[in-house]
Amino acid sequence: MTPVRLHCGVADNRSESRHSGAVLPFLVGLASVGLMYLLGAWMFASSRFGIVTAGIFALTPLIWRQVQDAPASLYPLPFVLGWLWAVAHFRDGRAPWWAAVAGGLLGLGVYSSRASAVMMPLYLVLTIAVFAPARAASPVQLAVFVGAFSVAAGPFALSLFLHPEDFRRVVTAYHLYDAHRFSVLQGVHEMVSWVGLTARSETYYDYFKPSFLFLTGRVLFFPCVVLLPAGLYRILISESTPLARLSLAGFLTAPFAASLTTERPTPGRILFITTFAAIVSSHGVQQLRSLRKRRAS
Repeated sequence: MTPVRLHCGVADNRSESRHSGAVLPFLVGLASVGLMYLLGAWMFASSRFGIVTAGIFALTPLIWRQVQDAPASLYPLPFVLGWLWAVAHFRDGRAPWWAAVAGGLLGLGVYSSRASAVMMPLYLVLTIAVFAPARAASPVQLAVFVGAFSVAAGPFALSLFLHPEDFRRVVTAYHLYDAHRFSVLQGVHEMVSWVGLTARSETYYDYFKPSFLFLTGRVLFFPCVVLLPAGLYRILISESTPLARLSLAGFLTAPFAASLTTERPTPGRILFITTFAAIVSSHGVQQLRSLRKRRAS
């Protein structure tokens, strides 16, 4: 009887391990939906639009697929949403504090996935590129923002410097270039060559094909096929707030890390698009409401 009891004990432990492993991604997803509600309510100054934004996000097919197939891939989402929430408060009286939070969250987000090591620094650059020309953040705020990111992400950069073999393994795993033949500078030159850029631009374009986003890849909530173009139009034509422009930039750059591989589009590699698609789609809802009011009047 003892072996049976031991076997049952192992099975119970494995079951508990699977259960605990499923709890954390669920909590991450729940926190992401909550942050999306807060962000939507803040951006549109309406709790109703907060619900709309969170609802579009929660109904995104890719998120549910990743919960089942690769739950750990959801871990970057709270860092991205937390960064956007903090950036939304840059104009607040406590802006320096929020700048530190925004930079710190992006820096910590670097550790959440391999793609995050590319996307989080990109979001740092996008924030500066959007907020600096619009004077929506002071030089002090931006300096605090960059400093907080550097402090949080510094150990990651130091680790890559001290253990270059880890970097080579990542390069080889994603087929970025032949890490055994080329140095980092030679590899970057290979990637930005005419052939390399052409292949990567084609991959980038493939990630935005409607057939991939809504049919074969089933990435986004299907009504977004209408809401996204309407939202993009509204942000480009009439919505000039820095946060709206930053959300548009985040949407357009979502496949950046995935495009570096030049491999065929894979839904799980474009998870970053889910947050920005929900925001842009909410702008689309706002645009359609405006058109309806005009016709009614």
